[in-house]
Amino acid sequence: MKLLTTIAAVLISVSAYSQDYVEYSEGTFSQNGVQLSMEQIDGLTLLHKAGRGQFRRGNSFDRMHKNGNLRFTNNSVYFMGGVTTGLAGYTGVVIGALIGVDFPGAAIAFGVPGAGLCTVSYKAFSSIASSPEGCLRKRDKEFKKVADKINQAISAGGPSAQSSNQ
Repeated sequence: MKLLTTIAAVLISVSAYSQDYVEYSEGTFSQNGVQLSMEQIDGLTLLHKAGRGQFRRGNSFDRMHKNGNLRFTNNSVYFMGGVTTGLAGYTGVVIGALIGVDFPGAAIAFGVPGAGLCTVSYKAFSSIASSPEGCLRKRDKEFKKVADKINQAISAGGPSAQSSNQ
């Protein structure tokens, strides 16, 4: 039994190292030491159905890093949306708490949507990138998620990554 476990471990480790994993480092994707273009990464996300949203967000942060006007517009829209939903959510939670003593059903009717709006407000504020360096940090975070999701799809036995590089 111990011998079977050892053989299985060796076979798994050999198959893991023979895979063509995608790596991301400081703005570039690579596979087996060969740099991949963004079009190839886009093709891999389509092929493996993994990381599409993170890829779009990463590209968005990359564009905002290069274009200050786009970053200002994005930050303004998210700031206004965050303030609006935050105030509305806070108001709902407070009203729910105040009338919840006498009417428990009304507390749920006001408190739950209010808490949901507070969550939307948090998400809006987290999408603000105040500096070009902040855009790069957020881009790198999203692109690392893309590489991880593609690698998970490859290790799960998805379509070969080599077929998308041709």
